[in-house]
Amino acid sequence: MAITLGRKAFLRELVVAALLSLTLPMVSVAGVYFYIHISAMNPIGLALGVIVVSGLTAIPLIFYASLRLNAATLARERASAGVPEQLIHKPLEGPFLLRRSIVAGSVQSRIIAGFPVCIGFGIEFALMAYLTNSIGFLLLHVPIGATLAAQIIIAANLLR
Repeated sequence: MAITLGRKAFLRELVVAALLSLTLPMVSVAGVYFYIHISAMNPIGLALGVIVVSGLTAIPLIFYASLRLNAATLARERASAGVPEQLIHKPLEGPFLLRRSIVAGSVQSRIIAGFPVCIGFGIEFALMAYLTNSIGFLLLHVPIGATLAAQIIIAANLLR
């Protein structure tokens, strides 16, 4: 028996994924706070500490949120489209741009699985652009915004 997911449960999974992705910018905000308020702190050590803490906490949480959202999207597709219509690709196979995905899934589930990454790194790059007054980080928002727009369209279709 295939597991399906209702609209409310799928929306809850989207919110959980977005909240889990906020750990990446929160670690950076904590690093900025320590840099501003603790003047005796070594900036290089602080930067390395932020990188290590992000690598040990935020990145695994974003990966977990992506896997969870991939499964939720597959379950929601079963509820909205039906099992026979669903085409699930094996890991490292599928359409051209999604061929490098390490998880099995449909095209829609693989695109939406990047939602936590877009939220986490989008906010992170916005924070970096604000702190450095540089337009270089803002240019990274173009591909992130385009991907986020595609994810919103797919999520809206699944929530109908």
